[in-house]
Amino acid sequence: MNVSGSFLDPEKILFQAGLSKTQTVVDLGTGSGFYALAASKIVGEQGRVFVVDILESALSHISSEARVKGLRNIQTLRCDLELPRACASINEGVADFVIFANVLHEVTNKNNMFSEAFRLLKTGGKLLIIEWNDTPSPIGPESEVRVPQQEASDYAQKTKLRLLRRIDTDQYHYGLLFVK
Repeated sequence: MNVSGSFLDPEKILFQAGLSKTQTVVDLGTGSGFYALAASKIVGEQGRVFVVDILESALSHISSEARVKGLRNIQTLRCDLELPRACASINEGVADFVIFANVLHEVTNKNNMFSEAFRLLKTGGKLLIIEWNDTPSPIGPESEVRVPQQEASDYAQKTKLRLLRRIDTDQYHYGLLFVK
């Protein structure tokens, strides 16, 4: 099912995954902040969104967007997700949600990224993975670097996360929701 009619709608996807007011979210490898900005609106002023990327330019862009939109619950952090405990400045067990959105194909050391997600999640916290599927698309990474659903699921389960369900996205992506 396509939740947006044509392309991804981050708010609908996050609601479908169960994100709600006052929760704490960590968006690892946020890029443009597509999901982080939507999460910020959903969790509201009592919630928090940690926006993590290795590129300072991405973080600066998201900070500017948040200011323009009046979103004051976003904190940006520059971290290299290839390293163990990449985001050590974020406390263990703080996150209700961790988001991996269109980032797995860019990460060489996926084990470290999944381990960091596990460390950040509360017991009962959820990991949402949105990634490019193998359908040819006019945009997105080359098909040979895309991470298949089963591979993403295997990494998550190896990290002791349990698959809750698949998330409806669009024709070019897949969505998986895991719980700690």
